[in-house]
Amino acid sequence: QQNVLAPRELFVEILKYMPIATFDLIVEYGDQGVIVVKRKIEPYKNVWALPGLRMYKGESINDTLRRIAKDELGLTIDPEKKRLVGQYVGKFSSENNRQDLSTAYLVKVLNTQPIRINKDHFQKFKITTSIPQPMGAMYKYYLTEYFS
Repeated sequence: QQNVLAPRELFVEILKYMPIATFDLIVEYGDQGVIVVKRKIEPYKNVWALPGLRMYKGESINDTLRRIAKDELGLTIDPEKKRLVGQYVGKFSSENNRQDLSTAYLVKVLNTQPIRINKDHFQKFKITTSIPQPMGAMYKYYLTEYFS
């Protein structure tokens, strides 16, 4: 089955009524730390975040995680080796009071892969061993779980 993506105007309408299934990645970049990104778009505009996107109809979890890594960071991951970090319900004042049911996974990549962030979504990235500020509450929750 092919992935199905709602047109933007319909998606904005759906946000009024339905929570959205999203996935976030904690990407260990070799032994240097984890990759965080500063967002350009809502929700969490202008704050540090983890790379993540919503699931498309027709995708498996592993398909979604592969797409997030490739589209958001330019990285190839092996989702078979993922580790569940947790889930979080994000409620936002933007985008029709959007509500996401987010699931975060840890994946590891060799630090020989170049990071190429999605310039439409992110201002910049960094590799960190601590929680940067300001950081969105959902991502702070995940990194707190990860670092403990």
